[in-house]
Amino acid sequence: MLLNDSSFILTATVQAADGTYLAQFTIQPGQQQTFTTNLWNTQYTHPGTPPVSLTPYTVIWQCASEEYYGVCSQVSPGSLCTPSQCPGNHFCKPKSGGHPASSIEEKD
Repeated sequence: MLLNDSSFILTATVQAADGTYLAQFTIQPGQQQTFTTNLWNTQYTHPGTPPVSLTPYTVIWQCASEEYYGVCSQVSPGSLCTPSQCPGNHFCKPKSGGHPASSIEEKD
């Protein structure tokens, strides 16, 4: 489970052990997202398929301004992953060119 315990809107990107992109979610502060690969065993075998594991996962927490908030490696399936647990700067810069929320000018 991915839980955004920061005060920023973050994008969580989930990668497999081999670096393959698996999923991406934009998560509001205090919100959570469940991730599953929905993989189950089948009787199908494909000749020449290498025995590659998807786990452990890497979760990259990224700010709206595109810098990294934190990166967690060695994430186990079914575990809780929060950005505050991941190594990183744990801060997001404001977007450049932002305008104030209010443009009301005070009159004398």
